Amino acid sequence: MIVKPESLSIDQAKRIILHAQGLTKSNPFGNSSSSVAKAIEHLGYVQLDTISVVERAHHHVLTTRIPSYQAKWLDQAQWKHRTIFEYWSHAAAYLPMKDYRFAIPVMETFRQKKDNWPSSSKSDMRKVLERVRAEGPLMSRDFVSDHKGGSWWDWKPAKWALQRLFLEGNLMVSHRQGFQRIYDLPERILAVGVDTTPPTKKEFYRYLILTTLRAQGLSMPNEISHLRTTDAGIFKKVLDELREEKMICSVNVDSKKSYLCLVNNIDQKVRLPDKVTILSPFDNLVIWRKRLKDIFDFDYTLECYIPSHKRQYGYFCLPVLYKNDFLGRIDVKADRKTSTLQIKNEFWLNPSSKSKWIEEYRIALESFADFNKCENILFLK
Repeated sequence: MIVKPESLSIDQAKRIILHAQGLTKSNPFGNSSSSVAKAIEHLGYVQLDTISVVERAHHHVLTTRIPSYQAKWLDQAQWKHRTIFEYWSHAAAYLPMKDYRFAIPVMETFRQKKDNWPSSSKSDMRKVLERVRAEGPLMSRDFVSDHKGGSWWDWKPAKWALQRLFLEGNLMVSHRQGFQRIYDLPERILAVGVDTTPPTKKEFYRYLILTTLRAQGLSMPNEISHLRTTDAGIFKKVLDELREEKMICSVNVDSKKSYLCLVNNIDQKVRLPDKVTILSPFDNLVIWRKRLKDIFDFDYTLECYIPSHKRQYGYFCLPVLYKNDFLGRIDVKADRKTSTLQIKNEFWLNPSSKSKWIEEYRIALESFADFNKCENILFLK
């Protein structure tokens, strides 16, 4: 039976997405250390990134959803409580420990060498694994050799061995010291009772679909399977089954684009907070650039990865959200030496609307400066 898709306005679509992203309530995941695991479980992942122009992306994403967030909570969740673990999603990320088994298909891809990462010799991998097994948790600097240069940490050969062992699931990241990974055996890290049974394709696709729609609100099928090799026939069968179970449905947004949505999300009453939120470029909300443009009419590019002479807005511009609209972006830097949050430039889509949100923007900047441990805010332009 063919079911006619629901019809949503742009405003309804925005509200569904923002609510799913945990950006419409003041404390959607609570305000204690356990909030970190709850947030990551709901979102499916939180991307981990090395750029530190301002506080790193994983902390930034979490503090937008947990106002009382403390960085030590993330460490505690990974190391002490073992409620999250570090692995590869579409990028390096923190994932819910209870979903460990759904990382196994990705590990299998690496084991079969169906990836573009450099390989490592079996001999090097065996030596590294034997040392970790015998000595306990080790980090990169613990490996030295008689290779030319004396250090084994120039991405050859031990670093590639560690990386391959991690990607293939033979080593896990126990925790981090500074920002350096400390590796250990999975059996010494996995929480008691964690299911390590590889999922069937149907189980895996069902997990991908429901997790994505729970966190993203609206999604196209190709977005759900992005960067993953899927069996198109089985994937479609799982979609059809979920429709028959009345768990998901198709929706047309503004009578144009068609998306998938959880049935329970259609008739939610979502109240938008009267506040400005400064988002990370790696935030789960903005990472899907095409949907961002189609639904929010916000064309966003992170320009730190393009040559300086081609940048339009600056090295590290952060998206600025007010209610359910993007105001623009601000190019920022946290100058730790002077404890100053530098606002290098501001780019507003509609400057004439400032009277509506300028006070909320000021509050957001002060909060963001505090989050970055900056005592001052300096506008450079």
